[in-house]
Amino acid sequence: MTATLAASMDSVFVSPFNPYQPPAADEVLASDAADGTSRRATRGQRLLASLLDTVIALAIMLPVQLKLGVYKNFPQIAKLSIGQTLLWGAFSILVWFILHGYFLAKNAQTIGKRLVGIRVEDQAFERPAEVWKLTILRYLPTAAVSLIPYVGAFVTLIDVLFIFRRDQRCIHDHIAGTVVVKV
Repeated sequence: MTATLAASMDSVFVSPFNPYQPPAADEVLASDAADGTSRRATRGQRLLASLLDTVIALAIMLPVQLKLGVYKNFPQIAKLSIGQTLLWGAFSILVWFILHGYFLAKNAQTIGKRLVGIRVEDQAFERPAEVWKLTILRYLPTAAVSLIPYVGAFVTLIDVLFIFRRDQRCIHDHIAGTVVVKV
């Protein structure tokens, strides 16, 4: 009887919550291995892919902008009007789609993601995300918001910082219902 009483007393005073335990992930891909290895792309892989995409875009956009006088009188560059900013933003989006459109349609990858060995999947179906979902839901909203003077840079920063949450998904991943995984 004392053993049963002691066991029932332990269940009353011992909580299953341990304040020192590591945080558990909010979401786990259904196909994540039982041994703890994950299909999710690491933050480093995503950063490297983004940097590669940025270098490729700069290699194209910078010469065009230099040729058209955007950086005239450097370092005292004249501030672009809102119309010019929107025009350059639209041109940048067009160049981005020309560069990455084929790879997005074929494998849900940008050039950088392809080089790093990661891709974007539809979180619900665990298959490569469709190109319309990638362009309309994942990339276009954040690209459009980034063009808003003053606010755009702040929102873009918040979007990127979301990668440090437990689920490692940025705001654009949540909007589109996508996750970046290793191929």
